[in-house]
Amino acid sequence: MIKSKYILLLFIITISTSFFSQKKSDQLKNQEKKLIKKIENTKLLIKQTKNSEKVTLSDIGIINHQINYREKLISNYNFQIRKFDENIHEINRQIISLENTIGVLKEEYKKMLMYAYKNRNPNYKYLYIISSSNFSEAFHRMKYIEHYADYRQKQIDRILKSQQDLAIEKNLLNAEIEKKSSLIAIKKDEKENYLKDKKNQETSLKKLIENKDLLVKQLNEQSKKRKTISIAVRKAIEEEVRSKIKKNKTESFSLTPEGMELSKSFNNNKGRLCWPVERGEISSKYGKHQHHLVNTATVENNGIDIITTKNANVRAIFGGKVTSVLIIPGAGKVVMISHGEYRTVYANLQEVFIKKGDILSAKQNIGKLLINDDGVSESHLEIWKISSNGMNTVNPTLWLSK
Repeated sequence: MIKSKYILLLFIITISTSFFSQKKSDQLKNQEKKLIKKIENTKLLIKQTKNSEKVTLSDIGIINHQINYREKLISNYNFQIRKFDENIHEINRQIISLENTIGVLKEEYKKMLMYAYKNRNPNYKYLYIISSSNFSEAFHRMKYIEHYADYRQKQIDRILKSQQDLAIEKNLLNAEIEKKSSLIAIKKDEKENYLKDKKNQETSLKKLIENKDLLVKQLNEQSKKRKTISIAVRKAIEEEVRSKIKKNKTESFSLTPEGMELSKSFNNNKGRLCWPVERGEISSKYGKHQHHLVNTATVENNGIDIITTKNANVRAIFGGKVTSVLIIPGAGKVVMISHGEYRTVYANLQEVFIKKGDILSAKQNIGKLLINDDGVSESHLEIWKISSNGMNTVNPTLWLSK
């Protein structure tokens, strides 16, 4: 009973280990695909700014993202190679076990053949049976001869089955070794690309730092534009709130049942909302922080900036109603969409496809981005939350899908 429980426990552990090992391998492959896709996106963004002799903050940002993705991809390959090593070790262990089993089975079969050879007299079986002292003993001797013949056949079958299993394991071993070799070659190429990007990064940084005045000017212009957007958006929300309070004859901001349901739905999708552009990289993160190149400069951003392909379409990150379409000097056209107590803001638009009052669905195109002075397109996204106590911005990165 105890032995049966031990065998069952060992079986469960083996199956569980195999399952989690396969799950880990699948996760690594999925991560690899995502990283390769991200690198393809950054390569496309780098290509569209390559013709310009001027090095900008956007250029450095894209290169930094690409280097980061390459580092993660190389790390992913290292993990996969270690998994191959583990698989190869396990298959080798199985091969040794099968070879030992085949050796034992062959030795047993050899002894059986030797015994059969020594007793090869064709009348031996009959003499063995008729020499019995009684019928019962004769019956048992006859059954023994039958079982012995059956056992010999089973030994042959076990040897053949073990040899087949051994051939399968050896094929698996060769396949794993081949996959590992292929991945090592891919990793080598990726490492070379990584070193090229690092060199490109150093060259670009050197050019940018040499022209520090231009860098500071760019930062000041970006800061001024973000403040202008923030002031305009706050003013538009305040006007909207005042209008609703007056219309509903209430003392403070309140939502309709439909608005409450929309707010709940928006909130429940935190971390799963689609990006405002089909492809892109965050070039400026949310909040107040020190600039990564200019130590004396502080960046303050009520949203995030996403560098993307030139004149890319911008889409709604969630379904809602268009409450404002503004024109802001330096920031192009700005669209604000209501999602109950939340507002999403989309700036730097050259063209707008919708109008105030339109009901939009998630991923519906709302406009086309303009191209800035650096020759690139950047989507600016903000998320505001309104309550009876006032309004404030939240970090869009936490709301978008990873």
